[in-house]
Amino acid sequence: MPVEVDTDERLADIARATVDVARERGTRAVTLRAVAERLDRSTAFITNFVPSRAHLMANALDHARAQWDDERATHLGDLVGVERLAELCRWMCTSSPEENVLRSLWIEVIADVRGANRRAYEVVRGVTDATYGKFLAGAEHVVAGEVGPSDPADREQAAHIADILYLYCRGYEVKAVEDPEAWTDARVQASLEVLLRTLVFEPAAG
Repeated sequence: MPVEVDTDERLADIARATVDVARERGTRAVTLRAVAERLDRSTAFITNFVPSRAHLMANALDHARAQWDDERATHLGDLVGVERLAELCRWMCTSSPEENVLRSLWIEVIADVRGANRRAYEVVRGVTDATYGKFLAGAEHVVAGEVGPSDPADREQAAHIADILYLYCRGYEVKAVEDPEAWTDARVQASLEVLLRTLVFEPAAG
């Protein structure tokens, strides 16, 4: 009888190997051959599941998305409203070696969305669009409490708050890759607290 193949498990293995190669040798070193060597497999084995380098990137980011969703849900727990929004910002503005590798991958993807890279870009775009939605929902609590914005002016104000916090966190992710020694978590979190106090906590208290 033919051996049953767990495709999801294979794709997860390939995603982990992709991140390992990028962490050890840089994102430019991520190739089908390099990932195959990392797994002690042939290139043909890899292409049976992931047909191109662009799909390697998409697969790694797709698996990261599930990991991020789980980590975010655990971190935020039962927090609601303003506190949930603030903690979402704090969670996004933290680093780990693996996080920075994944950020490097998505920066490379968004730099070139043509051709095969489109699949990887769609994964990244899906993650970022969903994250913005969470910022906007939290900002609505800031301007109008639990009931949500009741008029266009309130909705516009909530959108401005969401825009500012979202762009701050996304900008941090780029700097964490570009210059991690200067943009430490301590430095970023300190300035983030000033921003949260101004945009989130003081308006909510008022």
